[in-house]
Amino acid sequence: MPELDRRDFLKLVGVGAGAAAAAGCSDRVEKLIPYVVQPDVITPGIPVYYASTCRECPAGCGLQVKTREGRPIKLEGNPEHPVNKGSLCARGQAGIGRTYHPDRFAGPMLRGSDGKLAPISWKDATELVASKLRSSAASTYLLGSDPGPTASGLLDKWVAAVGAGGRIVYEPFAPEALLEAAQLVFGGASEPVFDLSKADLILSFANDFLETWVSPTEHARQLAEARDIGAHPEGGARFVYFGPRLSMTASSSDEWIPARPGSEGILAMALARVAVENGAGSASERALLSGVLDGFDPERAAARAGVDAKTIERVGKALAKAKAPVCLPPAGGFASNRARAATAAVLVLNQLTGAVGKTLSLSPLPSEGKRASYKELLALVDAMKSAKVSVLLVHGADPAYSMPQATGFTDALAKVPFVVSFASSKDETTALAHLVLPEHTPLESWGDAQPRAGVRSLVQPTVRPLKDTQALIDALFEVGRAVGPEVATKLPAGSFRTFLESAWSDVDFRQALQRGGVFSEKSGAASANLSPAVAKLEVAEPLLQGEGEYVLLALPSPLLYDGRGANLPWLQEIPDPVTKIVWQSWLEVSHETAQKLGLVAGDVVAIETAGQRHAEVPVVPRGGLRNDVVALAVGQGHTQGLYASRECNQGVNDAQGKRLYPSPEDAGRQEPRGVNVISLLPAATDETGGRAWLTTKAKLSKTGRSERVAFTGANDNKRERMLGEAITLSDLVAGKSVVDPEMLGFAASVKERAQEAAKKGETAPLPAELPPEALVRNGELIAYNATEDAKPGSPYRWGMSIDLDRCTGCSACVAACYLENNIPIVGEEQSIRGRIMSWLRIERYVTDGDIDYVGGRPPHSDL
Repeated sequence: MPELDRRDFLKLVGVGAGAAAAAGCSDRVEKLIPYVVQPDVITPGIPVYYASTCRECPAGCGLQVKTREGRPIKLEGNPEHPVNKGSLCARGQAGIGRTYHPDRFAGPMLRGSDGKLAPISWKDATELVASKLRSSAASTYLLGSDPGPTASGLLDKWVAAVGAGGRIVYEPFAPEALLEAAQLVFGGASEPVFDLSKADLILSFANDFLETWVSPTEHARQLAEARDIGAHPEGGARFVYFGPRLSMTASSSDEWIPARPGSEGILAMALARVAVENGAGSASERALLSGVLDGFDPERAAARAGVDAKTIERVGKALAKAKAPVCLPPAGGFASNRARAATAAVLVLNQLTGAVGKTLSLSPLPSEGKRASYKELLALVDAMKSAKVSVLLVHGADPAYSMPQATGFTDALAKVPFVVSFASSKDETTALAHLVLPEHTPLESWGDAQPRAGVRSLVQPTVRPLKDTQALIDALFEVGRAVGPEVATKLPAGSFRTFLESAWSDVDFRQALQRGGVFSEKSGAASANLSPAVAKLEVAEPLLQGEGEYVLLALPSPLLYDGRGANLPWLQEIPDPVTKIVWQSWLEVSHETAQKLGLVAGDVVAIETAGQRHAEVPVVPRGGLRNDVVALAVGQGHTQGLYASRECNQGVNDAQGKRLYPSPEDAGRQEPRGVNVISLLPAATDETGGRAWLTTKAKLSKTGRSERVAFTGANDNKRERMLGEAITLSDLVAGKSVVDPEMLGFAASVKERAQEAAKKGETAPLPAELPPEALVRNGELIAYNATEDAKPGSPYRWGMSIDLDRCTGCSACVAACYLENNIPIVGEEQSIRGRIMSWLRIERYVTDGDIDYVGGRPPHSDL
């Protein structure tokens, strides 16, 4: 064979490369099209809208889903829905990400002997579960969230048909204390429904109703209506917040009163006493409560709550004088082991001040569905520990993450021989399951919801399932039919869609689909009487476990809620409304506490709670926090999920630039992103078995380490410069102004020099270094005056106007902007470097004394 020289070799290579390039230069046009056969009703480029219901929290807001060529691309609120009336929070906006999430399971998965999940067919998976039920039906339990009234009724039928042990509904922040307190105070089963829009005085007892309580989007709209100056020429409603932390909700108040955590019931009783002394309540109500209120004079209550007695007297008198007050009970992270009593005290205060029938109605409990019960869940955990549970089916919940470690749920789950998860994406519970049967995401599902009596909402699919998933009811009913004919005959025939249409047969189903539901909201009771049981009401401080100088506040996150939003990247990258931190956990401490312990932002502390539970977390000193509390948001600390957890090789550097996860063997392994504060809490309940969150004290100690905090609002302190000054409406009407005296003098001196120069026929130049707040117009320096903003001839022109009486800083607009404009997510490391790409940003303000607040109105008192 003749040798191939270098010249011939290069010729051959050149010919081959040219042939390859020529083959790639075809003039044939390839198109990516969404349909093989396009439906007649679809016009490319023209969006189609579907009415549905948001499932990101129990509020049940109405949705309008915008689709293009069969794909949902944007979520907005349904204007016809009585709950949200067209609005949608940040969590609702980000909910579209669940359908397109990279963590979604492609289909059923079975865990093998090697501990890894592997694909399995639906047929084989159904038969596997059925075989388990044939031998262990009585020890089979169903655990999950409330899937809606129709699905809930069908789940109960399934449990009865297969002879399962029971069904437990689980919701981490269920309003159990509110329902139990209403039963105690008014003597009947009812659900208190609050209407802030009709109020002229709003009192919140550590209730963050604009963030996570019951229906925050609805509450935000109602608060805006109550403050609408156009509708209320007298100035609108006043809002007072009692609580240890200046939250997003408290930032929207007119007055923040930093009371001790757990003192809400005591304050309510003291205010009730002052209100009664000033004419509130009927004669019979006063007589019934005379003995109960005796021990709650303002002086003693003030000492117990850590507030001023004069403040209690002032607010109590304002309550008695108000025409339509409303008082909101403690909730969320402030639910203590005495939550029912504290909530009952607030309901009593509402009754005495005439709120019932005006701003508070007692709605009948929905007849369909099943309420969450934490007591039942704890009983199930005990049964699991005792090996009395053979099969556990989990849907719509992640108890392995959201249950305190002190309950032993994870250890108990390991004793269950067969665990089935219906999660569509990875979570902590699914990581411990033997079988995964992924259900549709909400945008692929049929369903319904009933936020309250008379409001029935529909959930409809807006896209065909993108993965090999099934509806929860369809999957379970197939399992039931596979168990045997004796079970199959007890289950109705058909699919979940046919069951849903049958359940809605009393209305025009197609019309209801088009509108989003049927809304014939029933008015609650126009009046109510106090139950004789309130004469024995005992209100006291909660019992906190552990030793320590500080009370630990474990608060639901306005963005991540109870942790279910942690795997949606937009909710991770949108700054926390109060601290403006992203992607991380942080411990809020007061400036005084930080100074006492020698801490600065980013210093890592060890926090120890009852039962020697321990975690390490960076601190963030801030104003707006009592010195005897520390706060840590719920939602982070996940070990599963692409965005909820963190890969070790993607770890964050510390403040010194050292890699936190440097070892090569850690590469690719998932680590918690931040701290799961739930793991620090004891397994405590309230008087009726409801879940308690305000449960423990904490010790803090320095570790000597520090981490970089992903803080997006580094320039929030004006450092006494007159930048963006604010003025109250009352001061504006009174003719007062906000002018910096130094700036005013500086402007006067410049004007004087200009006049002197003009007399000589000269022009005096402006100083080379002007103050940053200086405004120059027509060559003349003008001192900034906030009162000028309200005048048509004002020299100031703003590119966007925001009604600060309506804006709460909730960040829904930021989420909508991210999603509508496809703005990239940059992640934790790039956020720390200041490379966040959001187009909208809501700044917080730092006032005198380093008190920080978010939104448009710093808390002040005009009561």
